[in-house]
Amino acid sequence: MRKSILYCLLLTSSIALAQSETATTASGKKVVLKADKTWEYVDVPVISTEKKIPGKVCDLEENFVEPKSDKGINSWLKRYNATTDYLKKQVAKENNCSINDVTLLTISEQKENGTYSLCAKGTEMKYQRIGFAFSKAD
Repeated sequence: MRKSILYCLLLTSSIALAQSETATTASGKKVVLKADKTWEYVDVPVISTEKKIPGKVCDLEENFVEPKSDKGINSWLKRYNATTDYLKKQVAKENNCSINDVTLLTISEQKENGTYSLCAKGTEMKYQRIGFAFSKAD
């Protein structure tokens, strides 16, 4: 039984290897040569054909008021430097602007995670918090 399984594995791996082969061009790029006489680059990053739209421009009303975090969640997050004030400082630092140039647009948070929409230097950005760490949401 073991011999037959080993034989099947060897057979399938040899068939897979026979169908394509890796080669290096004169310029140093790696390509895969396929059995159907086609080829493709190996280490080339995929370029998306859809246009990337940078963050939307913030259109804030004159009397816009930033939303506030829930007091219970905010006091719990304050112990771990994970409040919205800390997020605003981080966003200001990443965008080379002052904290006054960062406006909090929306909040959706719980103790374990949260999502935030901010406006920094006129551009809307989205961030997420998992535990106590903030990261930019794509």
